[in-house]
Amino acid sequence: MPPPAGPDHGRPLLVLCGIKPGNPPLGATMVTVDCHQYIGLTPSQVPKWWMEEMYLPYGGTGVSRYGQDIVDMIDDAGIDIAIVQGGDIRRTTSHPDHPGDHGVYIPNEWIAQEVAKHPGRLLGQVAVDPLRDPQDALAETEYFIKEHGFVALALKTAYHDHAINDRRVYPFYEKCIELDVPVDLFTGWTPIINAPMKYSNPILLDDVGRELRDLKVVFYLAFPWIDEGIAVAARHPNFYMDLAWFGGGSAEQLYDALLKIKDFGAIDRALYGSDGNDKIRIGKNVATVPELFRAVNEVAERRGTAEISDDEMEAIMGGTANRLYKLGL
Repeated sequence: MPPPAGPDHGRPLLVLCGIKPGNPPLGATMVTVDCHQYIGLTPSQVPKWWMEEMYLPYGGTGVSRYGQDIVDMIDDAGIDIAIVQGGDIRRTTSHPDHPGDHGVYIPNEWIAQEVAKHPGRLLGQVAVDPLRDPQDALAETEYFIKEHGFVALALKTAYHDHAINDRRVYPFYEKCIELDVPVDLFTGWTPIINAPMKYSNPILLDDVGRELRDLKVVFYLAFPWIDEGIAVAARHPNFYMDLAWFGGGSAEQLYDALLKIKDFGAIDRALYGSDGNDKIRIGKNVATVPELFRAVNEVAERRGTAEISDDEMEAIMGGTANRLYKLGL
C-alpha cells in the first residue's frame, strides 16, 4: 500500500501509524505486520454456539470484535498494521442442537467499512465460499481487491468442506495469480467439529504448488502438521507460513519451529501473526505475542544452539509481509 496522499505524505511510518516514538515496536526501522486477525459480531454475524465451540479448548468464549478492538490490540503489542478478514461459512455450518442457527457470515462489505475507519492500521482480505456461488464469489474477490485494496483472498478449506487440492477451487487460485495477490489457506487443527480435519493437511498443498508455481500461498502452520507444513513450504518458493498458531504457546515451541524453518532455508517466508492470542496471554511468562517472538533467542542461549538473527526476526515481524503484500513501506 503506497503512503497516504496529501499533507501526511513523507511523514515517518511510525507517526502515520500512531505508534508512540517512546514505545517503538520490535524492529522499529521496519514496518511490523500481524497477518492473522479476525473481526466479527456475535450473535448477529457469528452464532454464540459456534464461538463457544471454537474457544472451549482455550478456556474462554469468543466475543465481538470491531476494527477498533484490533487497533487497540496491536497498539498494546507494538505492531503497526493488522490484516483482518471475516468469512462466509453459511453453506456448511451446522450443529444438531441448533438446527436453525447456522449463519456464520461476516460480509466483506462490513470488513471494508471497518478497515476504512483505520487507514494505515488495518488491511483487508477477501473471504468467500468458493462453492456457494462460484461465479459470484470470483466477481466478489476481484471487486474487493481492485476497488477496496484488499491484499489477499482467504479460503477456509475444511470449514467449507473441501480439500485444498479440490479441482473446484482452482479457478480461485488462478484468479489470485491474475490479480497478483496471495491466497490465504486454513490448514491444521480446529475445534469446530463440523470441519473435516482430513481437508486441512498442508501436504495437500503440494499438488497445488506443483501445478501452479506462480501462485503465492500463505498457510497456517499449526498442530498436528507442523513438520509437514515446513516440508511443503521448503519445496515451494512461493509458499509462506503464518505463525499465528504459536502465539498461544511457548517460546520453546516457536523456537523449535523457527530453527527447523531456518535449517530448510525458508526463514524468509515466515510471517508474524497473532490470531488475537494477545487476549489470552495475560498471566503467562510473556504478556504479548511479540514478546514471545523476542524470547526465542533466550531459548537458543539456554540450549547453546543457533539464534534467529535480528534481520531474520525483522523479516518475520513485517519485512516479509511488506514484500509479499506489496505494501511499499
